[in-house]
Amino acid sequence: MAKRKKQKKSSGGGSRDSVGNGENLRSKTTPRMEPTPAEPKNPVTTTAVPEPSVSGTPDQGGLPSVAVQALVSVLVVAHLVILLVSYTSIIEPSSTQASLIEKAAPYLRMTHFSADGRPFYLAHGNSDEQPHRLQVATLPKGVAATDSSIEWTTIEPAGTAGLAESDRYARWMALADTLAASEQSSLAAAILGPMVKTDASIDLIRVLRLPTMLTTVEDDANAVAYLARVVRDGDATRLVSVQSRRLTTSVRGEDGP
Repeated sequence: MAKRKKQKKSSGGGSRDSVGNGENLRSKTTPRMEPTPAEPKNPVTTTAVPEPSVSGTPDQGGLPSVAVQALVSVLVVAHLVILLVSYTSIIEPSSTQASLIEKAAPYLRMTHFSADGRPFYLAHGNSDEQPHRLQVATLPKGVAATDSSIEWTTIEPAGTAGLAESDRYARWMALADTLAASEQSSLAAAILGPMVKTDASIDLIRVLRLPTMLTTVEDDANAVAYLARVVRDGDATRLVSVQSRRLTTSVRGEDGP
């Protein structure tokens, strides 16, 4: 019988086969630990999508509803149509235009868009077409009412030019100018007097015409349309018109020089 050869022992105390078998045994018995995946540095966040409303209408970003937009559009179109009918009826209005203007008259007068059948024309530079300003002053002692050294305070019209408040101011001053020019100073005093009753510091009041591109040098020289002194007697207040000196003539008699 052949003798079995002895295996040489390694310096480590075991044979190679035993070492290899041990590694195989450990690999079979020990579970392998798999590396966990690294978390991303910037995780992606997901936002929830809002569910549609019950009515099914999309979000309009704070805009009014479709019904409100349609109503506003109809009102704007109606306003423009009324203005067109009002301003085109000054030439030769038809029966339809007259009927529409009669129905829309309250709205046109309330918004100051009523033409009232008056024709439009360019300005002629008349005194009633000039802009006016109302001025008040305190009269120092010993100073004449027509002295140029008097300091006047201008009362400006209220509101935006062309709107209701400014328009009333312009008509008020133009009426005082017209009354003073037609030798009816008492009527001009009647419409200007109430505003000076509550202020005891006002001694003089006047209506001034402002120059325009259509006025002449002579018109600008006669800028004061109305000038009056305030006379107070207890609770009563009245305006006394101050007239500029004028040249007067008299009829020469038969026995005259």
